[in-house]
Amino acid sequence: MDRFLEIWNWLMSTNIFNFVVMVALLYYICIKFDFSRKLEEARQKVVNNIRESEAEKKLREEEFAKKAEDASHIDEEIYNALGIAEKSANALGKKMLEDARIITRGIITSTQKRIDAQMSLLQAELMKKTALAAVEIAKQNIQKELEEHSELHDKFIYESLNALDEVKQ
Repeated sequence: MDRFLEIWNWLMSTNIFNFVVMVALLYYICIKFDFSRKLEEARQKVVNNIRESEAEKKLREEEFAKKAEDASHIDEEIYNALGIAEKSANALGKKMLEDARIITRGIITSTQKRIDAQMSLLQAELMKKTALAAVEIAKQNIQKELEEHSELHDKFIYESLNALDEVKQ
């Protein structure tokens, strides 16, 4: 037993005993609080988070690829829209030019008709004034002739009376 006490003293004087007690205490605490299960749960949460992140990354990459594909066709859509707009603008321009030509022709025709009507009125007025002037000149000539030749005066009266008699019959 002395030997046992010697070993016991030696153990107490070294840190081995303290180390063994500490290991036993840590083992008991680990079993009591089930650290291994909690570590496994934490590891599983990390693994799940990584998988979710990878799935999210893959989903975002697919969305990006789809958006990139859509964006690659946007220039074609823009060119198509510009082509349609250009065709519409050309058609509208042609229509506006044709409408302007029709309106211009109408204005020209209307103006020409007004000019012709004014010309006709002026010609009629001119003819009227010319006829009045001719009658006035004829009247003056007749008066002059009658003054110079008094025998024509009687002849003119007789002719007028005969003309009136013919109208009465």
